[in-house]
Amino acid sequence: ALLLQYDEESQKKGMDILRRLAEKGYSDAMAYYGICLNEGRAGLDPNAEAAVSWWQLSMDRYLHPQSVYELAVAKYTGEGVLEDEVEAVRLFALAAEQDHPAAAYMLGDCMLDGIGVEMDRGAALVWLVRASELGHRGARSRVMAVLEKKDGEDYGDFTDASRQTFVQHTLFSADKDGHIIQRTATIRKKIGGDIGGGPSNPTELHRRQTIVGKSRNT
Repeated sequence: ALLLQYDEESQKKGMDILRRLAEKGYSDAMAYYGICLNEGRAGLDPNAEAAVSWWQLSMDRYLHPQSVYELAVAKYTGEGVLEDEVEAVRLFALAAEQDHPAAAYMLGDCMLDGIGVEMDRGAALVWLVRASELGHRGARSRVMAVLEKKDGEDYGDFTDASRQTFVQHTLFSADKDGHIIQRTATIRKKIGGDIGGGPSNPTELHRRQTIVGKSRNT
């Protein structure tokens, strides 16, 4: 509650309490202390690298779903850690299978765009529907958009089809139930460069941050 106060002194007190709880190994505190570090709460400068270390520790010790999701986001955007789309998808799936609604949404989105996983609209629908069932407010409208989509059309940021081409890569795909398996698959790559985000590709980074923002709207 102190972190939600407007005055910086209260926020610092809240941050100190959260830090001490995280250092004692409380999984929720570890996850949310990482979030606070990443966002630069309580007057601190944002520190994505430190945030990632807390999420990694929380995941390794407890498989904490929020930490798994946050670590997946970091690897998806390339912030605080080297970008790794395949690992991001694996982690989104790990959190989604623990009924994390934002992770289920992101897993579906990655399957739609072929980012780190084979493009599979059917499997994407499985996870977007699951996100909706878990209470995600934007997932239902996304499901409707997928059902109305016509193959071969460019839907701008929805699929970014006009700026991508196909490449073969060993990554993850979904089985008939939407669960992640590893295989050689077809993914999309931007014409003229990698599809990845991260600081070296601000346009794609902004696009991915926007998608992540929508996933958090639960």
